[in-house]
Order: sequence, then structure tokens, then C-alpha cells
Amino acid sequence: MSIFVGNLPFRAEREDVMQLFAPFGEVLNCSLPLERDTGRKRGFAFIEMADEAIESTAIDGLQGTELMGRPLRINKAEPRGSGGSRRGGRGGYGGGNSGSNYSNANKSSGAEGWEDRSYGNSSDNSEYENGRSRRKRGVSNESNTSNETN
Repeated sequence: MSIFVGNLPFRAEREDVMQLFAPFGEVLNCSLPLERDTGRKRGFAFIEMADEAIESTAIDGLQGTELMGRPLRINKAEPRGSGGSRRGGRGGYGGGNSGSNYSNANKSSGAEGWEDRSYGNSSDNSEYENGRSRRKRGVSNESNTSNETN
């Protein structure tokens, strides 16, 4: 098991974080990841301690502790890839159609999976539809036929 230390001040050094956890037991490893492009610290750290009981005690004892004026967020570290992604990635936007029976035959726009739902499904919104650059699926009017060639 490993401990995630978030909201870490950028000026904090490895020794500062190790000193914070030392009263709870032996710190086996401490890593402060760096940004790939700039080489600066990313504002979090990972700590490994001698055993899981010590790590649990340290998490409970240090939650909300301040370091250099910043309240720390301390939790059990999740294995890489198991936590939800906060960034876009391929999850949900234009992810393709691998393994699905979805057909692209009736699509008019170049965006995969995009559907305009901003004005609901009622037909009394037709004055909005005429000036829009993309059309709702299933609506066929001649003012939008120029978009089908894109």
C-alpha cells in the first residue's frame, strides 16, 4: 500500500514530507513526481511506510495537517488507472465504435456521436434551428443540406 499526499506546496522537498510522516513509523520511500515538460514539482507525493497498520495510522493522524500554510489531503493511494480520469481522454467523446453495432449511415456532421439537444425535442423551436450550423438528428429540412457534405 502507498499513501497519496495532495495539495502539497510546490516548494516542499522530499525531506519535508518524510519528516511529517516519521513520527508514525519508518518511511521506506517518498517520491515527489515532476512535470514532464518543465521539471517542476506537481504538488503531490507518494509515501510508502513499513506496514499497512502504520500507514493507516499516519493517514488518520495527518489528514488536514498544514505544511507551509497549505492543508494537506492524505489518502490511501489508488493503483494507477483505477481512479476516474478527470481529463477528457477517449472516454465518451468521439470514442469510435469498436465492438458496437452502431451505423454511421445517417450522420450529417463530422463529429462522432454528437447530437444537438440544446433546445429539446419540440417543434416550436424551429426559429432557432434555421440559424444553427448543426442540425438535430432525424430533422430534415433543406436549409441544412449544405452541412451534409462536410
